[in-house]
Amino acid sequence: MIALMAILLGLLLPAVQRIRESSDRMVCANHLKEIGLGFHRFHDTKGYLPDGGKNKCDAPFHPLMPPHLRQMCEAAIANPSNLYAWNVPYTPLGPTSQRRSEWSWPYQILPYVDQEACFEDQTDQHVTRTSLRLYTCPTRRPSQLFANHSVIDYAGSAGTSNSNGMVVRMGLGPISLQEVTDGISNTVMVAEKRLKTDRFGVSYDDNESWANPGWDSEIYRQATSDKDRPETDRGPSPDIRRTDPFVFGDTNLGLMQFGSSHPKGICAVLGDGSVRFIRFGPDPTAFERFCIRDDGIKLTSNNSD
Repeated sequence: MIALMAILLGLLLPAVQRIRESSDRMVCANHLKEIGLGFHRFHDTKGYLPDGGKNKCDAPFHPLMPPHLRQMCEAAIANPSNLYAWNVPYTPLGPTSQRRSEWSWPYQILPYVDQEACFEDQTDQHVTRTSLRLYTCPTRRPSQLFANHSVIDYAGSAGTSNSNGMVVRMGLGPISLQEVTDGISNTVMVAEKRLKTDRFGVSYDDNESWANPGWDSEIYRQATSDKDRPETDRGPSPDIRRTDPFVFGDTNLGLMQFGSSHPKGICAVLGDGSVRFIRFGPDPTAFERFCIRDDGIKLTSNNSD
């Protein structure tokens, strides 16, 4: 009898897990659908897509930046080996609109995804510590604070060069839907990002709130290879469950690929607002085409559902 029960449980458990994953994947797809609608509502209002924010020394400099900081940034630009502030955001004192003018797309779209209260909250710390269910995938983790800050499981597509995707760094745009010349139904806008699940809230691509300035891997991804993947694998790839220090050196090193904790692939919203499920290990050239907005090559196969 005990043996029979064990067999039945063994048969039942995978079925329950499949049902749970199917439900979680549907929720994840709905999150991306809402994010896609937020992008379109933003575009309808402003005439261009939200961008990925910028760091302190990225051009153009913030209009409130004092002269001595401008000089430091100019020195850093003149000497790229000087890493001063390249990956540091700039948040000046002043009204909310000025303090947050370089914040990234997850903040920019808040009024267009029914999060006006969060957008209008005058206290920056309140916003950065607001965990939004919309920005987390239930397959991966619950909607909660990690290392005392909010997180996001989705990233804008920066194409392959940070400037040829549908989400670009502030100062390289703005980008309108008309500039997605490969067709908005053929181009990834936002998708799930790859993470190290053993380094939640700590690794460099998961150690800042979604509500911060800075062109950082917290909020964008590319069709490229991570250090633990072969050159031909440009994503999407499964999440890393155990970070190998011999591969990464720094176990908190950020990732650049799209990816997820789903067993077979990622959810992605395209420029037309439709949501696709893209399987792991697609043809690398086809996936690159799927992430670039204007290379003039129409997508013929993308290994998606």
